Amino acid sequence: MGMVVSFTRVTSAELARIKAAPHDATDIIDAREHTRKEPSGYIDKAWGGLEYLFEHAHIGVDLFADGELIDEDRMLYAWSADLVNATADQLRVTPFAKLAEYFDAEDMDDSDVYPNIWVRDGDELGLGYLRLNYAELIRFFEFAAESGSAAVMSFG
Repeated sequence: MGMVVSFTRVTSAELARIKAAPHDATDIIDAREHTRKEPSGYIDKAWGGLEYLFEHAHIGVDLFADGELIDEDRMLYAWSADLVNATADQLRVTPFAKLAEYFDAEDMDDSDVYPNIWVRDGDELGLGYLRLNYAELIRFFEFAAESGSAAVMSFG
């Protein structure tokens, strides 16, 4: 299994409810996930590799520091509609080719960048995995921003 990251689009009102009563988050998120026909926001275990690329490319997006921790036990983070919009703007102007310039499998493994597959999988598989999940992240944030939505990030 392992540690995965997923974003779920919510309204600002739903986000306010989740922040006020984090124990209700699961019901709201599950209802959203079972009824939507939109980008999933699921980036699997690629979060560590993407964070590495974001940091080294200095794009100004931090998947963990940018959101507001709202439930430490379930590792849920609130992303306001403004933050979703700003993130979408930043991702939109950052082509994956720019991020790929910073892919360094040896340094990533030496730095314990999760999931520690980078040397094993090499440039073709490792970078391909990050490219695929970066594309999903862009689709999610653009879709959420276009509708003025907030988001909840789940880590676990």
